[in-house]
Amino acid sequence: MSGRGSRCPWLAWLGLAMTSTLLALTTATFHTSLARAESDPGAGLGPGSLWVNATLRQPPGHGGDATRPRTGWAIRYEQPGVRPGCIPLPNGGVPASLLPWFGSRNSTSPDVQKAAVVRVNRADPSIRQTLGTACLNPGDLVQTPTQQEVLAALDQDMISQPQVNSSPGNRGLTGMESWFWTASNGHAEVAIDIRGFVVQATADAKFHWSTGDGGAYETGGGGNQRNPAVRHIYNSKSSGTGYSVTLDMIWAGEYNWFGFGDAGAGQLGPVTRSGTRSYPVNEVRSVLQ
Repeated sequence: MSGRGSRCPWLAWLGLAMTSTLLALTTATFHTSLARAESDPGAGLGPGSLWVNATLRQPPGHGGDATRPRTGWAIRYEQPGVRPGCIPLPNGGVPASLLPWFGSRNSTSPDVQKAAVVRVNRADPSIRQTLGTACLNPGDLVQTPTQQEVLAALDQDMISQPQVNSSPGNRGLTGMESWFWTASNGHAEVAIDIRGFVVQATADAKFHWSTGDGGAYETGGGGNQRNPAVRHIYNSKSSGTGYSVTLDMIWAGEYNWFGFGDAGAGQLGPVTRSGTRSYPVNEVRSVLQ
């Protein structure tokens, strides 16, 4: 009896120590530290697209608006997918005020969406804190606009392939200036609605010209017929169909989006659009009288 009694406190102490260790490990697992995710071009725009809660919008203290698209933290979701019987699992330490953003285990919808809940730094969206797993009804989630969607909106009419214009129009002459310009002023902006988000985007272009004989120019604008972007003198006549004159317009810009109590911003580009034309050049020979 005395031997059995002497072992009991030791076993109890060991069990208590193992339980404490397990709780510490569990707590360490649930309280995830801030982690830097893969590169994302801004506020959930891009390949790693994020989603927002269209029904609850943002929790108190997490809101965003058009005047401050890059400030504060936002509650968003990653990798949503259909998961019947989903059970919400917030990590330890998640405040009670955020629990509604994890959904309810009482959802009877066969299309209940399971998604990871993340807290995103709007100033640097690659900094994210995983808060747990949510179970939400269909229609609760809406995807933030993607960078590709914004570029497509600009691309429809504003950043198309440039046309190279010249003077003389049909062919140039050696020893005389040839002028080149394009109709684009190198600025584009658009305001569109994507799934209920208001998106505003602007982009500007750099103009890189190649005259086909080794000449290269970078200009700040496209020029016009009276004030061309490029004035170039060819010293040798062209062969074949002429010199290949190329204009590369390299577009870059930024965008802002806001909606459902949230806001974000990011970078566009660089995106290159090129235009080429053949430009014959004849040789001018002087005739002695």
